[in-house]
Amino acid sequence: MTIRSFYVYLENAKQYSTKSIRCYEKGIWLWEEFSVQDDFALFNKQKAIDFKSWLKSKKKKHGEGNVSLSYCYNNIRYLKSFFVWLSKQDGYKSKVHEQDVEYLNLTKAENRIATQSTNTSFPSIDQVKTVIEHIEGNTEVEMRDKALISLNLLTGIRISALASLSLQCFDKKTMIIDQNPKLGVKTKFSKRITSVFVPIPYKKAQKYFMEWVEYLEVQKGFKPVDPIFPATKTEVGKKNLGFYSNGEVEATFWKSTTSLRKIFEKRFKQAGVTYFHPHTFRNLLVSEISKLPLTEIQKKAFSQNLGHENVGTTFGSYGYGHIDSLKQARIIQEISFNNLTRVNVASLSKEELLKFVAQRMD
Repeated sequence: MTIRSFYVYLENAKQYSTKSIRCYEKGIWLWEEFSVQDDFALFNKQKAIDFKSWLKSKKKKHGEGNVSLSYCYNNIRYLKSFFVWLSKQDGYKSKVHEQDVEYLNLTKAENRIATQSTNTSFPSIDQVKTVIEHIEGNTEVEMRDKALISLNLLTGIRISALASLSLQCFDKKTMIIDQNPKLGVKTKFSKRITSVFVPIPYKKAQKYFMEWVEYLEVQKGFKPVDPIFPATKTEVGKKNLGFYSNGEVEATFWKSTTSLRKIFEKRFKQAGVTYFHPHTFRNLLVSEISKLPLTEIQKKAFSQNLGHENVGTTFGSYGYGHIDSLKQARIIQEISFNNLTRVNVASLSKEELLKFVAQRMD
């Protein structure tokens, strides 16, 4: 009953999603495993210390070695939130002390290790192009898959949104994709996101997507509320044994994003290209954009295109906020101190100033 009340609090007072609540649930499960489901009222600082040691020595489910510090860090902070909440509830105020809950912390060194940036691998445009071009496009399923991967390359739209986009979300006149939760699009934090195609140097990607939308509307007679990336049509095999695909699609949405992820994995494998999951396409786009001399307003527009309110999120989490060590070394090594001169710009004539600016631009 106590745990259920906490989940109700997270859902209604904190307005957390089911996915977020499951993270807290996992932390509590680990505590119950450690304490053998002891009464929460028995919590104290020594138990908090013992739990940290127990968690750090916990073995991975699959594979060798103990769980990572990142695993410990995340589960401890979720569990800590539960006990802070519990310390303010009737029946626990005099038993669970908030100062004891403070002992649910890793050391500063462990926190740094757990939260340090990691280098994310992502495909190149050429790799994604190879995957797309390897799909023949002779069947509806193949046409859909070409369009699916193409749109992800053009926009970096999250997989949950791709699975829930309907035809009414795409305006062919403005070329705008309206990721609108009111239209059934599942976006992060149910935020409305307006996206357009990023002008990458691979024009066929846009062509494949546009041809697919045209096909659905004209040839298949799909309605505005029907999915852009519909589920594969399956038929019952002979003697009612199993199901098979005839290469067609039907006007139904996928039940989950798992099937779409499998499409990406399948198409990468068929093309002989190392598989990268759909979300890494966002890193690819940020990497390409980061090479350009963008104005601040262009950076802001691109950031919003990915659904970020803060430019720092785009170019920090996904872009050059953290530079991998090899790239860092290369950048530093390429800095040149040769031929540096100090110029008093204010003393230059108009002609000299123009010449100076031109030289700096070269």
